[in-house]
Amino acid sequence: MKLKKFYVSSIFYFFISEATSKDTKKQNIKLSTPEECLRPCDGIPKICEYDFTLEYYNTLGGACNVSKPNSTISVSPIYPCICADGVEKGLLTVNRMSPGPTIQVCEGDLVVVNVKNKMDGMETSIHWHGIHQRGTPYYDGVPSVTQCPIPVGNSFRYQWVADPPGTHFWHSHAGFQDLNGIRGGLVVRQEKTKDPNNELYDFDLPDHVVFISDLMHTYAESRFPGMLVNKRGQTPDNILINGKGRYTDPKTRKSTKTPLEIFTVQKGKRYRFRMIGAMVTVCAVQLFIENHELTVVALDGAPIKPVVVDSIVASSGHRFDFVINSNKKRKDYWIHVKGLGECKNETIQQFAILRYDGGPNTSSRRPSYNHGLPEGKVLNPQDGDCHLQGKKAFCITQMESAEDIDENLIKETPDIKIHLPFKFLAYKLKELFTPNTYNPYLVSPTKRHLISTINGFSYHAPTSALISQYTDTDSDKFCYNKQKDCGEKCTCIHKINIPLNQIAEIVLIDEDPAGALNHPFHMHGNYFHVMDMGRGPYDPTKTASNMSTKNWPKKDTITVPSGGYVVLRMKASNPGLWLFHCHFQYHMVIGMNLILHVGELSDLPPVPKDFPKCGDFIPDIDTNLIA
Repeated sequence: MKLKKFYVSSIFYFFISEATSKDTKKQNIKLSTPEECLRPCDGIPKICEYDFTLEYYNTLGGACNVSKPNSTISVSPIYPCICADGVEKGLLTVNRMSPGPTIQVCEGDLVVVNVKNKMDGMETSIHWHGIHQRGTPYYDGVPSVTQCPIPVGNSFRYQWVADPPGTHFWHSHAGFQDLNGIRGGLVVRQEKTKDPNNELYDFDLPDHVVFISDLMHTYAESRFPGMLVNKRGQTPDNILINGKGRYTDPKTRKSTKTPLEIFTVQKGKRYRFRMIGAMVTVCAVQLFIENHELTVVALDGAPIKPVVVDSIVASSGHRFDFVINSNKKRKDYWIHVKGLGECKNETIQQFAILRYDGGPNTSSRRPSYNHGLPEGKVLNPQDGDCHLQGKKAFCITQMESAEDIDENLIKETPDIKIHLPFKFLAYKLKELFTPNTYNPYLVSPTKRHLISTINGFSYHAPTSALISQYTDTDSDKFCYNKQKDCGEKCTCIHKINIPLNQIAEIVLIDEDPAGALNHPFHMHGNYFHVMDMGRGPYDPTKTASNMSTKNWPKKDTITVPSGGYVVLRMKASNPGLWLFHCHFQYHMVIGMNLILHVGELSDLPPVPKDFPKCGDFIPDIDTNLIA
C-alpha cells in the first residue's frame, strides 16, 4: 500500500464542512479542503479551511437509533452517533464529534478555522496547543489575554501558520469546556527528509494518532468547587482512546460492550504513531503495546535522539511520537492505557487493539490493571525518579534533542532568572466564607478548601483582552503592584516581563506541603529546553554541573516531580503575552497560571482589523431615568 494512496482514501476524523465562506470567495482566495490538506508534504503551502460548530450534545443519543456502529468502522458523520464508553451523558462537541476533528496539515500551511459558538449560556475560545503563533499572537486562544471570549451565537476566525512541525492538539481554554469535550488532535507534518529520524519508519499514517482523553460521566462543573460527601474530588470516571472505550461499573463489575479503537498495520513494516495526552485531570497515563517495543522519536513535536522503551508515561498536555516494528505474528495485540495517581485507586484503564492486516481477529487474554503487560523500560516515570532499583527508567533529562542547540542557551549565566515556587494554600472556613467575599476555591478529596499560587500570587484573568486593550486594564490589578498589601492569598493578574531575545532560566519548584501530585506546566508560544529535574529541594549547584554541550531536549509541557523541581532554559524570541500554567483544569481555575510578557507591546504586529473588544461596563448612575 503506497502512502499517497492511503492519504487519499483515509477518512479518519475529517468530517468537516467543505463549504467556502462567501467572504473568501470575494477575496478570490484559493482555499483547500481538509482532505486536500491531508497530503504528503512537498514544501508548497496551502490555505486550509475548517469549520467548527460548538454545541451541546449527548452520547448514545437519537443519532445512534439511526446508525449503530460496530467495533471496526467509524460512524459516518451523516448520523453522528457518539458511543464513548457506553454510558449515556451530556457533553460538548465540535461538529457533533468526540473528540473533535483532527487537523492534519503540512508545515507552512495557513490554517483558517471558523469557530461558531452554539453553546447557549457559554462563551468560548480555542487554544492551539503546540503552535507557537509567531506573527499571529492574537490567535493563541486565551480568553482575556489574547482575545475576547467568543459569545454564544457569534463566530470567530482563527488563522495561523502551521509551525512548528510535530504532534499537537487543540482544546477550549474557557472554563471546563476542554474536559466536557471541546478538544481534538492537530498534526503538522513536514517533508520527510527534514525529519532527523525519517529512516526509522516506513509509514506516518493519519489514522495512527492515539488521542488519550479523560471522561467524567457528568459535566465537569458539577465537580467544582467540589463536594464533601457525594463524589469527592475530581478524579475522572474513565479514559478514552480516540473517543472510544468501555466502562466497568465498580459496584456490579459489569462492562459495556462499546467499540474499541483499532489501529491496523501490515506485517514487516515500521509505523510512526502519535500519542497525545489530552487529559486535564490529575491522572497521568501509562501506555503499553503488547509484545512491541516503542522507539520514541519526538517529544511535544520536537525530534529527539531515539530511545527504545516498553511503556510511556504521559501527563496532561504531553505528546510522544514513537515507532513500532510490526514484526510479530499476524493477530491482534492489546494496547493498554492505565491511569496513574488518583486513577490507580479506582483501577481506571482503557484498551485499544493493534491489528495485523490479514491475520485472524484473535488476541491473548485481556490484561487487567494489576496483572497487566510487563512494564519493562519506562519513559518519563512518575516523580522523575530514574534510579529505581530493579526498574529501568528514562527521564526527560536523559533525552537529547536531535537538533543542534543554540549556543547562547548553554552559557553559564542566563540573562534573566525566574524562580517560580508553587503550592496550594488552605483556607480556614471562616476566612473563606466571610460575608461579601467571593474568593475562588477547590475542595480536595481530603476536604481541604484550596487556592493555588505561583510565587505567592493566584492568577485571575483581566476583564479585557490584554494583548489588544492593554491600557483598559488598571495598573493596580497587576500582581507587581500588590506585593505589600495583598495578603497571603493574593489574587491578581500575574505577569512577568522578559525582554525580547533574552536567555531566560525558569525554575519551577513544588512547595506544596502534601507533595502528592506531579503538576504538568505548559508554556504557550515557545519551546523551552529541559536542563534539570528531580525530587527534593532545588540545588542550583547540581544544575550547574549539567552545563555542557549536551543537547537538552525541547518541550512545551513539563511535569514537575512531586515535592521537586525542574530547570528550563528558553530564548525569548517570540514577542507576545504567553500563558504559562499548570495543565490540570481544576488547578487553572483556582489560579495556577501566569503570563510571560515577551518583549514590548511595540514588538507586536498590528491588531487585526475589527478585532473584537470587551470589558466592564460600569457607567455613571443616570438619575434622569427616574426624573
